[in-house]
Amino acid sequence: MKKTSRKPAKTRKPSTPAPSQRNPGAGVAGGEGFAVAIAHHQAGRLAEAEAGYRAVLRADPGHPHANNNLALILRAARRYDEALLCYQVALDRNGRDASVHSNYGCLLNDMGRREKAAAALRRAVELKPDYAEAHFNLANTLRDLGDPNGALRSYAEALRLKPDMAAALCNLGELYKADMALSRAVDCFIAAQRADPQLAEAYNNLGETLKEMGRIEEAIGVFQSGLSRHPGHALMHSNLLLALNYTPAVAPQAAFQAHADWAARHTDPLPAIPRPAPDRTEGRRLRVGYVSPDFCAHSVAFFAEPLLREHDRNVVEPFCYSSGRRADVVTRRLQTMVPNWRDVSALSDEEAAGLIVKDRIDILVDLTGHTANNRLPMFGRRPAPVQVSWLGYPNTTGMKAMDYRLTDAIADPMGTADAISTECLVRLPRGFHCYQPPIDISLQPESPSRRKGTITFGSFNNISKVTAGVARVWSEILKRVPNSRLLLKSAPFADDSTRARYLGYFTSEGIDPDRIELLARIPAADGHLRAYDRLDIGLDPFPYNGTTTTCEALWMGVPVVTQLGATHVGRVGASLLSHCGLSELIAMDEAGYVDLAVALAGDPDRLSDLRRGMRECLLAAPLTDYRNFARTVETAYRAIWRDRMARDAAQA
Repeated sequence: MKKTSRKPAKTRKPSTPAPSQRNPGAGVAGGEGFAVAIAHHQAGRLAEAEAGYRAVLRADPGHPHANNNLALILRAARRYDEALLCYQVALDRNGRDASVHSNYGCLLNDMGRREKAAAALRRAVELKPDYAEAHFNLANTLRDLGDPNGALRSYAEALRLKPDMAAALCNLGELYKADMALSRAVDCFIAAQRADPQLAEAYNNLGETLKEMGRIEEAIGVFQSGLSRHPGHALMHSNLLLALNYTPAVAPQAAFQAHADWAARHTDPLPAIPRPAPDRTEGRRLRVGYVSPDFCAHSVAFFAEPLLREHDRNVVEPFCYSSGRRADVVTRRLQTMVPNWRDVSALSDEEAAGLIVKDRIDILVDLTGHTANNRLPMFGRRPAPVQVSWLGYPNTTGMKAMDYRLTDAIADPMGTADAISTECLVRLPRGFHCYQPPIDISLQPESPSRRKGTITFGSFNNISKVTAGVARVWSEILKRVPNSRLLLKSAPFADDSTRARYLGYFTSEGIDPDRIELLARIPAADGHLRAYDRLDIGLDPFPYNGTTTTCEALWMGVPVVTQLGATHVGRVGASLLSHCGLSELIAMDEAGYVDLAVALAGDPDRLSDLRRGMRECLLAAPLTDYRNFARTVETAYRAIWRDRMARDAAQA
C-alpha cells in the first residue's frame, strides 16, 4: 500500500539511438540522397530528414538503414504503427543488424509490447555481445516487465562495457532507489553526474533520493543546480517546489513566489487550446473531470473514491482521466463507478487536452499538484472553462490557469492564505477531506501501554517530514515521559545510512537509541494498519503535517497530537482533528505541543477512553460522511461555475 508521502515527479533517461550512417554506396539506389538525409537528421532538421529518407525509399523500398532511420523519427513523433512497418522491412532486408533489433525493441517497449521487446533486444545482444546500448535497452525493458534482477544484470553488463554510460548509471540508481538501497542510488546518480554533467535526470533523481532520505536542504541544492543547467525542466522544477514544503527555512511568501516562478516559466506562456463556448444553461448537469496518476491503491484514492462513488449523477457527470500506468483492484473498482474512464497515460499534454475538449468538460479537477506524474502543463493549455486544484498537493500550483482550490477555513484562514495563492480559495464548511480506509479492519480496544506499562509514541509519516527540529521536539517529549518509546515507520529506514542518521538525531539530544524503533515498509495493508496497535499516541510532524497517516491513526484508535502551523502544509492536522471533534489535541506552539503529548501520556484513563470511542467518533464526523461531502462539493462546483460564467460575461 502506498503511503502518504507524495512522490516527486520522476524523469528517466530513455534510449536515444543515433541514426545509422552506414551507406550501401553510390552504386546502390539512394546513396547520395541517404547521406543528405543523415545530415539533416543529425542537425535536427527532422522534416527534411524524413522527406529525404522517403525519397531514398521510393527508389529502394527495402533500404534497411533508411527504414531504420525513418523509424527513429517516426518513433520520436509517436507514429508507432508507421515506425513498426519500417523496422519490419529493415529486419527482412538485414536481419543480422544488431542496431535495428535494438531500436525495434525500444519501439515495441514504447508500444507496451514488452515481451516482444525483450526478445528483440536479446537478439541484439546475441548478435553483438559487446553492444552496450542494447544491454541498456534490454535492462529498461526488463525493469518495465517487473524483473528488477534481470534489469540489474543488464545494466551491470552495459556498464562493464561502457563504465561512463551516464544513462545506465542513472537508471541503475533508480533501480536501487526502488529497492530502498538509497545510499547506493545516491552513488550511482553522482557517478552519472560526473560522467555527463549535462544529464538532467541525474540531478532530478539525486535530488529526489536525497529528499526521500530526509536530506532536504541537500535535495533543494541539487534541484537548484540542475535547474541552472536545465531551466526548462518542468518536472525537476516541480520537485524543487515539493521539497520547499518540508523545510521551515523557506518563508511563506518566498514559497509562493517560487510557485509563481514555476508557472511563469512552464505554463503561463502556453497558448490555450481552442474549445467551443461553454453551455450556459442554468441548472444543467455539470461535466466534471478528475485528473490523477493515482487511481489505484494509493493514498489519493482513499479520499477521491468516496466522492466519485457518491456523486449525484443528476447533478454531476464525472469523468476520470488516468495519467498513471499502474492499475490494480482499486483501479478496476473505480472504473465501475465512473464509466467515463479515459486512460491518458500515453497521451501528450496536447493530446490529453484535446480529448478533454472533445468531452466538453465544464470543470477539470487536478488531484496531483507538483507531485509524481502530474499533468500541470496540460492544465496550462486550459482545456476546460473552469479548472480546480484539490487534495494532492498542500500548496498553490502558482498557475494562472488554475482558477480555484478546494480547502477549508482552518487549513487556509481568510486573508492570510488568499495572499499566497494564485487560485481563488473555496473553503468547504466541513473540511476538504473525506477518508475511506483501504480495508475493513477491527479496532484494538485497549491502549498498548495498558499491557506493556510504557507509553509508545509514534509516527508513520514519510521521514522527509521528520526534520532535525522535529526530532528535537520529540526528544523533549521522551525526556519528560520516563521509559517511553518512539516508533517510527517509513520505507527509507530500509537504508542503513538513513537509519543511522535518524538515530543520530535522537542520540545527539541525549535519547538512548534503545528507546527508538525504526521500521521500514510493511507492504500489506492489514499489516500496516495493525502496526498502529503498537502506538499509544501519534505525533504529527511539522511544518509538513501528515494527512493519510493522521486519518489511519485515528481510524485505528490512536489520538494524534498536532501543532497549528503558519500555512496550509502545517495546518492540515488541525483541520482533520477539528472536523473530527478533537480540537483539544491541537497545540498552538512547540511548547504546547510537548505539554499536550506529555499530559496525554500521563492520563491512561483518557487514552483508553479515546481509543475505545475513536472509531465511533470518526463515523459520526464529516471525515466519513461521504454523501454529505459529495453534496457539499457539488454545491461548490455549482457556485464556482456560476462565478466563472458571470466573470466571463462581464469581460465579454
